[in-house]
Amino acid sequence: MNKATHRERCPTRRAGFTLTELITVLALAGIMMGIVTMQYSAYLERIVPDRASRIVGSYVSLTRSYAVQRRSAVTLAVNPVDLTLMIRTEEDTIRTLPFGPDSDLPLDTLDTNIDGDSITFSAWGVCSACGMVGTGITVAGSSTSYLITFTALGRWKRTEQ
Repeated sequence: MNKATHRERCPTRRAGFTLTELITVLALAGIMMGIVTMQYSAYLERIVPDRASRIVGSYVSLTRSYAVQRRSAVTLAVNPVDLTLMIRTEEDTIRTLPFGPDSDLPLDTLDTNIDGDSITFSAWGVCSACGMVGTGITVAGSSTSYLITFTALGRWKRTEQ
């Protein structure tokens, strides 16, 4: 007696998915990817200015630390055109942080309302131009804006605008 399997007895029946099933699954996957992409874009619009404002505040503190450590004046310069921050002395640039479209933190605006677009900490860690009401560095993305203000000793605070 020949014991043939079901597949051998019905050669026209094949296992697998139909074209309709595959198209349905691909359509659902495409819709889900579209929703995820929109949510991620909205998340980035909120989080980038938040992270950038915290980094700018830490750079204010870092500039003061460099001034005290080196026992010389150190400047934090804001370049609103190139969207960069630079910590520098009279002789050299210690650090540069870009915030432009090609950086990890693409901002729309990096601006300051301080004379000369820079703050300088003396060898004793004191900033003479800091601590005035309303002066600070503004960091803005497409939907959120922060003002980072700081004291003469480099303590910073950020407020959402």
